[in-house]
Amino acid sequence: MANKYFDITVKSLMKYMGRLINIAKIEQALKRVIDEDFSDQKLYKLIYYLKNRGYLHNIKKNVFLVKRPETEFTQQQLLDLFYRTIVKQHCTEFLKSNRYIGWLKALELNTSSFAIPDELLIVNNYKQSNEVIMFTKQICFKRYGTVKENLFSFFYKFAKKITIGKQVYFVADLELALLESLYNPWLIHTGYVTELVKRILRERKDDLDLTVREKILRKNKHHSSINRLYKIAQSVDPVFADKIKVLIKKVSYFIG
Repeated sequence: MANKYFDITVKSLMKYMGRLINIAKIEQALKRVIDEDFSDQKLYKLIYYLKNRGYLHNIKKNVFLVKRPETEFTQQQLLDLFYRTIVKQHCTEFLKSNRYIGWLKALELNTSSFAIPDELLIVNNYKQSNEVIMFTKQICFKRYGTVKENLFSFFYKFAKKITIGKQVYFVADLELALLESLYNPWLIHTGYVTELVKRILRERKDDLDLTVREKILRKNKHHSSINRLYKIAQSVDPVFADKIKVLIKKVSYFIG
């Protein structure tokens, strides 16, 4: 690619300095320079040179950070800067429906732990898949339902808004996050989840609402979770454990 075309395109992209752009923005910049001589081959060649000379840093497929050649970032710095923006954009582009953050990350967010997870579980109305979001970080899209009924709208009632930086997310509230986190946790997370639940029971038991758990159990969901919660509560607060025991007898069943 001729240097003059490259230099003009670089100058055009500099207005996005320090920001994320997609491949469409780069295509627009190149088309303004070479007009009818444009081709996909020239676009990908331009991107190669922009990355090679330090003007672009690949964040995920077809998404780039515009930067100065002398500026370097670690992977952790890029995650801290752009992970939440990428999550929001990805969900907006590929989901296009209501959703909420669930499971373990929701439980952590309810306790003001904002660390970036290796896997973020997003509960939604339609989509079920695992997708790479940024570097090795993944999103797991999950649906709630049975053969006869889609239950997302029911569980969405128990989501609340949380603001992290400039982004607003819907997140499972504490009651739902407790039950979701205790449902078949990964082996490597079991000890951590147990200790986190114990801490919540010690510090926030007065914030917990048994009527929410009853509504969830009546939808025939999270029976194993309520049993795990009961066993954990026995070692932390026997009085609270007895309340869960009464609830299990009323609308659930004992396991094991």
